[in-house]
Amino acid sequence: MGKKTPDAQRPPFGPYAAQAMHDFAALVSDVQDEAPVQAFLEHHPALVPGALTPGSTSGHYPLHCALITQPLLPGFRSRVPDFMWIATHSGTWYPTLIEIESPRKRVFTKTGVPTAEFTQARTQLAQWRAWFQNPTNVQQFMEAYGVPPEWRSGKSWQLHLILIYGQRSEFETSPELSTLRAALMTGPDEQLMSFDRLTADPNLEATVMVKALGDGRFEAVWVPETFGTSSAIAASLHRIDGLTEAIARNDRISAARREFLNGRIAHWLEQAKSSGRRLLSLDLE
Repeated sequence: MGKKTPDAQRPPFGPYAAQAMHDFAALVSDVQDEAPVQAFLEHHPALVPGALTPGSTSGHYPLHCALITQPLLPGFRSRVPDFMWIATHSGTWYPTLIEIESPRKRVFTKTGVPTAEFTQARTQLAQWRAWFQNPTNVQQFMEAYGVPPEWRSGKSWQLHLILIYGQRSEFETSPELSTLRAALMTGPDEQLMSFDRLTADPNLEATVMVKALGDGRFEAVWVPETFGTSSAIAASLHRIDGLTEAIARNDRISAARREFLNGRIAHWLEQAKSSGRRLLSLDLE
């Protein structure tokens, strides 16, 4: 087990969040397409909205304590989401699909009607909604992403769709456009956000970025420097391969911190195998 020496301490979230948001604002102001935005958010999952219960600022960790990049929908042949959380509270779980577009794209034309690009993005969300309306697809989804049996039998599910599109500068000086924009996506399962609204959520400091391998297993893509372990997330770790390698890829994690994390991950994996009780501590190490 790793020993937590002073240089193995988990860095505070506040300075990390401030730097991440500063860097993200600079990126959004200059970037021409969505690929660099996707890459940046893959290294900063705490900036991606939708991990908690819709309309809430608190709740349980998302399933697997992970943000899933470019999740496949079994049998779906069109564009996949950019990201997905699987959020939950006591009575409902939420497959939360996030679509990002280039920050350069505009919501409205010069005549004040939605652009063809915006309409196309909304159509993409509608296609995902239609896919989830097929019960067979939902069953395949639950198998592919490891939705636990107790959720399937004891909770309902609701789709949550988030479109991240445009910037406030397009409409903030026009009350008419601002009002029209607010009316563009008013469905109970959909949400429109500008890039300016993304903030680093301290509730997500321990989440990691993963890609799905199928059958409820995942591979770690990135582990942020704010990551820590606890008994509450121990049961999720056994589903994620490559954590050690992902930790090593982040050069902002010190060698001492890496050693400590790898030791604690091994410890909690062993505890999760041997313990018959539910582990509930949220204190991160």
